[in-house]
Amino acid sequence: MNQPGKTPAGQYKGVSYFNGGLFSEIQPIELTRRELEFLEAASLQDWNKIRPAIFGNIFEGTANEDERHTYGIHYTSEADIMKIVRPTISRYWEEKIEAAKNIGELNQLQLELQGYTVLDPACGSGNFLYVAYQELKRIEQLLLSKISQRRKSKNEQMQMSFVTPKQFYGMDINPFAVELARVTLMIARKVAIDKFNLTENPLPLDSLDDNIVCQDALFSDWVKADAIIGNPPFLGGKHLRINLGDDYIDKVFKQYSKVKDSVDFCAYWFRLAHENIEEKGRAGLVATNSISQGKSRVAALDYITHNGGYIHEAISTQPWSGEAKVHVSIVNWCKQKPDQYYLDDHQVSQINSSLQSHIDVSIANKLKANKNKSFQGVIPVGKGFILTEEQVNSWINKDAKNEDVLKLFSMGSNLAKNPHGQPDRWIIDFNNMSLEDASDYSLPFEHIKLTVKPDRDNNRDKKAKQFWWKFLRHRPEMRKVIKDLSCYFTVPRVSKWAIFIPASLTWLPGDLNIVIASDDFYILGILTSNIHRLWIKVQSSTLKGDTRYTPKTCFETFPFPQNPTSEMVNNIRKIMIQLHDYRTQQMEKKQWGITKLLY
Repeated sequence: MNQPGKTPAGQYKGVSYFNGGLFSEIQPIELTRRELEFLEAASLQDWNKIRPAIFGNIFEGTANEDERHTYGIHYTSEADIMKIVRPTISRYWEEKIEAAKNIGELNQLQLELQGYTVLDPACGSGNFLYVAYQELKRIEQLLLSKISQRRKSKNEQMQMSFVTPKQFYGMDINPFAVELARVTLMIARKVAIDKFNLTENPLPLDSLDDNIVCQDALFSDWVKADAIIGNPPFLGGKHLRINLGDDYIDKVFKQYSKVKDSVDFCAYWFRLAHENIEEKGRAGLVATNSISQGKSRVAALDYITHNGGYIHEAISTQPWSGEAKVHVSIVNWCKQKPDQYYLDDHQVSQINSSLQSHIDVSIANKLKANKNKSFQGVIPVGKGFILTEEQVNSWINKDAKNEDVLKLFSMGSNLAKNPHGQPDRWIIDFNNMSLEDASDYSLPFEHIKLTVKPDRDNNRDKKAKQFWWKFLRHRPEMRKVIKDLSCYFTVPRVSKWAIFIPASLTWLPGDLNIVIASDDFYILGILTSNIHRLWIKVQSSTLKGDTRYTPKTCFETFPFPQNPTSEMVNNIRKIMIQLHDYRTQQMEKKQWGITKLLY
């Protein structure tokens, strides 16, 4: 199979030259009789019906769950692949062929198609390349058919083929995936020959050793392709070091120093794809829907739209078709201004980096007037900090001064579910006390020493180890600003609805609380207005269907009404106080389900 010509004699007489790099190195495989029977049965199947998804299943099946999670390995369904291949490749060529006015322009397109290249920089098993190859072969036939019609005669060129697997490129860090992608593309050629009744000989196979390569896309030179497509690895910014290690992530941060924060891993592929397409090039990638939100949006889609890119077709969010329990976005963009834009299968006037057609928050700036008024609550890091009410009462009964460090602890669930948002948990809070001062509260201190310190000793954060009796983030700035207020306003950080409520200063807000440092009901009126809800929706990130409120982007960038009249302020303040009082009365009547909609 690795020798030119046909085998002249022996058991394999007449077998054609395969090549393709598959047989350049022979790997002996020991098979049992039963395994040989399976192999024989497989060889007798009709492989004309092969679909690319089988290779994704094979690839994903070879990796254990930890490996899939670490590297974000998830194969993409053919339906979702087409949501990228069609806008980025197919429609682009269909429009060019349709616009061609004469045989000369069609012949020029034939030459362009012959040199057209496609790259998948995270190719996995090669599903994207397979679908893209099939589509380009269909485009090839469409072009030849139009040439034939222009010549008004039967055209022998219809049997010709000039699109080859050599025009397709891929990269992946997994050696098995690379081998599988090469085989996938080789099979794609045979499938296309049968599908379009081409007369070209499927053998010898194309050697794709230089096309599909085992490399890290973040540190390799990319082929300058006309189209870049794919599904980069899904891995949230907070999980990068845990999954990929400090050394690798330090190397990434050094290489991409302009990306200031830990962002979704796939954001780097978006930046590189934009940098590696030419003026007429196009790109389409799948990502988790955080790509249009917060820091990931700034690093990826803002970078594209601020550097000559136009998002021309996108799916803002949809459930992932694979096993991963995530919502994804599908983004297609180019560098030449498009004539039409399609968002979520509807034609729109434009698409911004938030994958919206209306509000563009990528140009929002932080406002000095809003600074130091919005905070995320404390981050304890240690389950031992949390107490039951019984423990609290017992410790206070034994030593009344323990009340100084035992606080009602407000989290997202109590704000969303309990009347008035009343917390139902307690927490030990040594705030910024020294070790000596904290040890004066013997029962709480010994409890923390027993239940928190062992975990903190194994924590990667040096500060967490050294100051094990304190919260990892005790938010001194927040405490300072709210201590002289009569109350503060708060909202769950993760929730379907942004419902702000007044909170007592006796509650210690946790990290799933967002605190607005104000007790002015005029501010509450603005926070609950429709325009602010819309602002939250486009500025926040999401977790599946829930909004993740981010104070640094939501509140600090929101332009409050400038120079409102005193009458307007007072009217809003009165209305909100009346609503709050009415809601409180209804709470006391246990009509929470009806009146929570008032805010």
